[in-house]
Amino acid sequence: MKIAVLGYGASGKAAEKLAEFFGFETEIFDEGQKLGCYRADGAPDYSECDEIVVSPGVPPKSALYRAALASGLPLVSEMEFGFRYCDFPLLAVTGTNGKTTTTELTTHLLQKLGYAAQYCGNIGNPLSELVLFKRQGTVDKLDVAVIEVSSFQLERIAAFAPYAAVNLNVTDDHLDRYNGSMMEYSNVKFSIFDRITDRDNLFLGAMMMRSVELIPEQYRFLLEQSPAIQERDGVITCHGRPLLRLDETKLRGAHNCENLVAALSLVEAFTGAEKLCSPELIAAVKGFLPGEHRIQVVAQHGGVTYINDSKATNPASVLAALEAIGGDHNVCILLGGLDKGMDFSSLAGAAEYVKAAFLLGQCREKMFDTLKDAFPCHCCETFSAAVDGACRAAAAGDIVILSPSCASMDMFKNYKERGETFVRLVMEYIRAGN
Repeated sequence: MKIAVLGYGASGKAAEKLAEFFGFETEIFDEGQKLGCYRADGAPDYSECDEIVVSPGVPPKSALYRAALASGLPLVSEMEFGFRYCDFPLLAVTGTNGKTTTTELTTHLLQKLGYAAQYCGNIGNPLSELVLFKRQGTVDKLDVAVIEVSSFQLERIAAFAPYAAVNLNVTDDHLDRYNGSMMEYSNVKFSIFDRITDRDNLFLGAMMMRSVELIPEQYRFLLEQSPAIQERDGVITCHGRPLLRLDETKLRGAHNCENLVAALSLVEAFTGAEKLCSPELIAAVKGFLPGEHRIQVVAQHGGVTYINDSKATNPASVLAALEAIGGDHNVCILLGGLDKGMDFSSLAGAAEYVKAAFLLGQCREKMFDTLKDAFPCHCCETFSAAVDGACRAAAAGDIVILSPSCASMDMFKNYKERGETFVRLVMEYIRAGN
């Protein structure tokens, strides 16, 4: 059997190694690296292959993907391919926002309860790589994996069936990939539930439960269920029993409360309620610190707080950040980057928090036209000019935040590089004595 692997990033390389571990031949196709076998007319040649595994980063409109569809061969995602050989249970997390925090928190809680748990998928190792490590014995023990799942990874699944899953929310993002249709995007997200047999192991985030119009008909029953884990007035309960208060944790904002409820729901599904109410679990929640690039305080100087929120790549995540940290017109915000066909008008609703916005990247003019009447906006030619402008506009009591509402690939390799650059420029500004 010969497998074509489309895309030679982390996911493609993981699929290649797993295929070869099971004795399959592989052929790699990657437009950027000019890899693969092509016909005289320049089209990809899959004629010697039996199946095609596609990496999430390969866009459906690419020549590789379109030729794969036209070939008539089975076409599966890297995650689906990895799941085929997976011999450990998966707890899955999807949603437009909050996936990484929820995935990391769920893994952290399971580890503190004594389980050999790792996260994978959209963060950490691709599923195929973690499966390979388990098969090879590189990972000695693995009780459970928590997998962060993007919509791209869900597009080509057939058997993927986690033990339990949560869909946190569906908000405006990636609409360039889904023909501008929120419902099409939502249907892809909800497919994470399609092969979970236990209805008690399907969870909706609180924000998702408020977006009834985006819930497919077959999953509306979830709105009628009474979740075991709930939050009211800042208190988290399990089957009606108080666990802890949100203000006892390091999680800031309503969105992180929703992430915590989702993580606890997945843990309870896997371990049972008894362990969820244990002192070890409570201590683990209180000790969890969210990762970098998501409402990360990186410096405080001269009464100004500097926050790296580079992972905020859509309007809903920016609004969540501003609601968590903003005061009375005290936020100098950096917005902009690569446009994904999104509507930025909802950001005008945060005018009460924004002192000034510094717009950058490919869609700065679009943002300016949309937001100029809501709060002061300044178009900046470079990223460094935007950072400098925001820093100079801030006074004691203000916040400077990179929360761009856009992807980073017009100016950076990824959101991490963007966040790291912001931190470096902020520290240079402070060290210069400003």
